[in-house]
Amino acid sequence: MSGFEIAVKPLYLRFLQEGYGKRDALYEAIRAAMLAGAVPEGARLPATRLLAASFDVSRGVAAAAYDMLHAEGYVRTAVGSGTYAAYRAPVGGLIKETADPVHPAGTENARTGKVQLSSLGRRVVAAGRRMELSLNDRVPYDLRIGQPVIADFPYDDWKRAVYAEIRRFPGRLQEDAFRAEGHEPLRSAIVRHLVTTKGIRANPEQVVVTNGSMQALALIAMLLLDPGDPAVVEDPGYPGTWASVEAAGGRLIAAKVDRRGIVPEDWPARLLFVTPSRQFPTGGVLPMERRAALLDWAARRNAVIVEDDYDSEFRWGGRPVEPLKAMDQGGCVIYIGTFSRTMLRDVRIGYAVLPDGLVEPFRRAKAWTEPHPTDLIWQRALARFMAAGAYARHLRRMQRICGTRMQRFRERLEKLPGEPFDWYPSVSGMHVYGEWRRDPGEYDAFRAACLERGVVWTDGDRYRLTPPVRRSAMFGFAHLDDWTMDAAAERMADALLHLRGRRR
Repeated sequence: MSGFEIAVKPLYLRFLQEGYGKRDALYEAIRAAMLAGAVPEGARLPATRLLAASFDVSRGVAAAAYDMLHAEGYVRTAVGSGTYAAYRAPVGGLIKETADPVHPAGTENARTGKVQLSSLGRRVVAAGRRMELSLNDRVPYDLRIGQPVIADFPYDDWKRAVYAEIRRFPGRLQEDAFRAEGHEPLRSAIVRHLVTTKGIRANPEQVVVTNGSMQALALIAMLLLDPGDPAVVEDPGYPGTWASVEAAGGRLIAAKVDRRGIVPEDWPARLLFVTPSRQFPTGGVLPMERRAALLDWAARRNAVIVEDDYDSEFRWGGRPVEPLKAMDQGGCVIYIGTFSRTMLRDVRIGYAVLPDGLVEPFRRAKAWTEPHPTDLIWQRALARFMAAGAYARHLRRMQRICGTRMQRFRERLEKLPGEPFDWYPSVSGMHVYGEWRRDPGEYDAFRAACLERGVVWTDGDRYRLTPPVRRSAMFGFAHLDDWTMDAAAERMADALLHLRGRRR
């Protein structure tokens, strides 16, 4: 194997695994090797015939990859001589990832080449690792959570709203250019939606539109936590919340969660992050007496409660429980919502409903980190989509669809041989949560056997701060049709029977 292949082939295979086509994977791999200095300036690259043979692609694909590199200035060609690398990597190559971002400043491990991260930078890098998801190969029966419900989305209504705003946009470039709080008609539409569906009464001035709910969580932690300050988070819970606290220098207090959500205590803290309408990831709905207890705690401690309502829009059973924000009489609750679950995944729009005293600090913090709001076309289109009633119709339809799919999927999971999971009840949301009843080693063997059969789901361990008593799993269902549900359940059952036979 040539030095070129040694440098490029592992990168090529990685890009293929991430879903790139052969041409793009080959282009990206050669480019990445050049940027890293592994293919030095002036090096002669293999002829297209040899490149095609080495990477198992057609000669046309190899030539197209070279053409892309040539167009970007990474290679040069000499008639009758060949193709040569034209990029000179900086001395020392690329700055690599910090070896150990938690070491104190000034230590050798805190350095990355000539760049040393600040204490805040090291905290952000360490916290960001909580958010990293492993990339598995594509599988035919993907039950991981967070899958978009593409097939049932009202594309025609949405396209009409988007195109209408695109046609109007050139003459209105500056209208929302520096409004950190977001497009006013969208904020008004959010207020109308919340009072109708949640009983939350607010005015548009209390609403700030964000780039998804994660931005809201990060800004709140930055505004309300000094280094070393404690913050209460759910365990199990959302790693994005933990990362936001840690990046701000806060100290995590893990709150116990049972089948009904967070268990209130008299925590020695002044900030609490909670998912009362549908606990993440278990799906538990916090009962009224616990909601009242959280508000009492906040009043005693002069604390702030951050209510993350990430997907309770898809509710199909039982009477909706009043949000904490609707019960809040003392101005201690920040309500965070998102459209990333109910709309298309690329529509990264969230929002925060803030107490009066936090509106201006939050708006200024957002303006500092994002002077020009993103997704203004999407914001305007979403406002139009909601004002026309299309969003409300979409939610009603999705509640029916998800309720039917949930019931069908749950029935199949409950019929798995030997009842290996203890399933948590759920009346909303887009995934099912279960705890493994058997030995942890058997769970790992079951996952491996299912992967061999093309079935994968989200493991619950990454949502735990403390070691779990039992292993857990999360199965997304909202994106599945009946045939895929049945086929996935059959393969899971076959894996269990296979493992049972092997034990005998």
